[in-house]
Amino acid sequence: MTVSVLLTQVALLARLAAPAPYPFAVGETLSYEARLGYFPIGTATAKVGGMTQERGSEAFVFALAGEGGPPGIRVRYELTSWARSTRFASLRFHRKMVQGNSVQEQRYQIVPDSSRYREEGGAQDWVAPRDALDELAFLYYLRTAPLEVGRSYTISRYFRTGYNPIQVRVVGRENLTLFDGTTVPGLALEVTAHGSTMSLKLTDDARRLPVQLDLPFPYGTVSLLLSGVSSAPGSSRSPTG
Repeated sequence: MTVSVLLTQVALLARLAAPAPYPFAVGETLSYEARLGYFPIGTATAKVGGMTQERGSEAFVFALAGEGGPPGIRVRYELTSWARSTRFASLRFHRKMVQGNSVQEQRYQIVPDSSRYREEGGAQDWVAPRDALDELAFLYYLRTAPLEVGRSYTISRYFRTGYNPIQVRVVGRENLTLFDGTTVPGLALEVTAHGSTMSLKLTDDARRLPVQLDLPFPYGTVSLLLSGVSSAPGSSRSPTG
């Protein structure tokens, strides 16, 4: 076997062994308008903020921040997730919600290999599934998952085991009209956990953009509608590009 043939075969095997690229990248920022029925009640932004080293593993830093609510119920919330980039799993998760003078904040350390998590400041470890995910990392995980119309998937990876299993049902395909007026093929999903169901619409393309999320609240269903996409700070990009 010649050296050139050997190198060609090695390169081919390396490409076959390499993981598929993620549909998101550092700098991706998704902007949303929140609506209660026809009424705008707030905004939200989801961002792939960067890569960092977290307890020896390379990790994505995902951030979701939003503010809004119906009259008399103004809420500001922030979610930050550190998710391992290889064998996708959560390593750390922060959640903060501010309503008036009330501030609720939780910070968790998650150890996916040993199936444990701990709330910062606490003394007790709690059992978690292997390769556990927090709620923000789970949304990005769904963007990577192979999804077939008509199929239902049982996913028991939420780090707080009492909320498992999570049922994901791919309801069907539909055309989605994006904020710039373009129409793209999409997937409609229903995600059910702990008796509550959220609807999610993803573009059925390489980017798997979350175009709409319908979230149940005691005062009604709040829809997050994609209103803008940028690929890096200061640069704009078509949602279909």
